[in-house]
Amino acid sequence: MSFPQIKSEDGRVELKVGLRRASLLLDGKRVVDFDVRHEETLSTQAAEAMELPDPPPRWLVAFERSSPRARHVLRALGVSYVSTTGEMHIHAPPVHVELPARRPSFSEAAPFRSSPFAIRAGRVPRWLLLHLEATPSFRDLGAEVDLGASVVSRTVRALAEEGFVAVSSDPNDSRVRRVRVRRPPALLEAFERASLGRRVAQKTWDIGSRDPEKTLERLHRSANRIGLPYAIGGLAGASRFAKVVEPASVDVWIRRKDIEAWADDLSAVPARPRPGTVTFRATPDPYVLSLAEERGGLQVADPVQVYLDCRGAGERAIDAADHIRQEMGW
Repeated sequence: MSFPQIKSEDGRVELKVGLRRASLLLDGKRVVDFDVRHEETLSTQAAEAMELPDPPPRWLVAFERSSPRARHVLRALGVSYVSTTGEMHIHAPPVHVELPARRPSFSEAAPFRSSPFAIRAGRVPRWLLLHLEATPSFRDLGAEVDLGASVVSRTVRALAEEGFVAVSSDPNDSRVRRVRVRRPPALLEAFERASLGRRVAQKTWDIGSRDPEKTLERLHRSANRIGLPYAIGGLAGASRFAKVVEPASVDVWIRRKDIEAWADDLSAVPARPRPGTVTFRATPDPYVLSLAEERGGLQVADPVQVYLDCRGAGERAIDAADHIRQEMGW
């Protein structure tokens, strides 16, 4: 993890974070030092598991992502923390400092709203994240993601400009250009940021089940009857990779035009999310459904989609998202 320059707006407060030590400066003078504990993702469970000796050491927990509950636990323990977004909570009596997360400038935010992660163009980084060892030609990549040569070329060029991928000539044919992923973690995080706030049509239904496994069984039977494409996402999808967190309800990606067919076959009744309900989401790009793989008799969304679902599902899903990220080598 790398930390930005963390200063208050008036420049009087500055925090310098290293691999093992951190220093807080006031008006340019060092006033307190910390032992640094780095956590890429701070979960509530990890925060609650911290055992502090008496008297407690001057720790600074430095993290990239965390849940609000995890930060609340650190505050209750009297432990200082800082995030890569610049949010800082320093509790080292008599010194107490609070700084909010910095807002990204236009130049920082713009790359993640650009074409490489638009709905159709996003097929390219998605496929590359799913095939980290691959070095496809532009033509092969276009065939894999069902996009024209011009779209693939523009998308790859934009990804290369951001340093996410590398483009090189084929050693056997200099006319052929090949693509490989350079920075999988950065590419995934850029994809995630581009997906934040993207609205999708969805409906939650009661299909007569109070248990997610029984809900999945009913979905499986319905899918066999109506023959429509679908992909299990969210925690239910993640549970097919590993039983990290048990789902309470089920999320399913479908085509927008199919929603009534599913509702009719399942005798679905509108409901609020609760154990056993199913939420159907209309995928912005049906191509995503073609990437679903059978796991335990069900069509499960690709790991990129399941990861994104879990990252947007709140604190319970953080561990599931991190497991998928580790398994995929991101």
